[in-house]
Amino acid sequence: MNTLKTMLRTLLVLVVTYLPASQLAQAQKISDLQAEETPAVQPEVTQIGDWGVICGAEGGDCAMTQLGKDPQGSPAVEFVVRKVDEENAEIEGVRIAAVADIITPLGVLLEFGLRLQIDDGEERGAPFRICQQHGCLVREPLSTEVITSLKRGNNAKVTVAAEGAGPIDINISLAGFTKAFDSL
Repeated sequence: MNTLKTMLRTLLVLVVTYLPASQLAQAQKISDLQAEETPAVQPEVTQIGDWGVICGAEGGDCAMTQLGKDPQGSPAVEFVVRKVDEENAEIEGVRIAAVADIITPLGVLLEFGLRLQIDDGEERGAPFRICQQHGCLVREPLSTEVITSLKRGNNAKVTVAAEGAGPIDINISLAGFTKAFDSL
């Protein structure tokens, strides 16, 4: 349970960190108004397999998340998946089902980017979008094909490179992925 609470706190800090300034100001105003009117409302958190599903207090704005660990067992990435609202979302003719936010600690080699491999499938690469004081972010659209592979898979491997350490493989369990994704 402590891991889930830590994961939730980290996710909330990261979501606030990556909100555009205008959305952050609006969110703060809404938060201030809600604090005056009602007691603090906690987001709803459900554990499905190895994934935590975090939803707003009234069941909306859900995301699924998992902390991936490095070979020594230390948390190394946070893997967050959110469904795309639009049914017909496409990028360059490819249907997009979701967006993944993968957050790493500072100190990664940006030019290496991030690589994702599902089971023994093809390795896919993605560039880092931004680094701030809480970590570095890769935000990548996930096609329906990739979501299908994640649903059918057992494990995903995220690879980043760290200064002086070279590539580091981080395992992400796909146990519960299908049920968690379908609950979003």
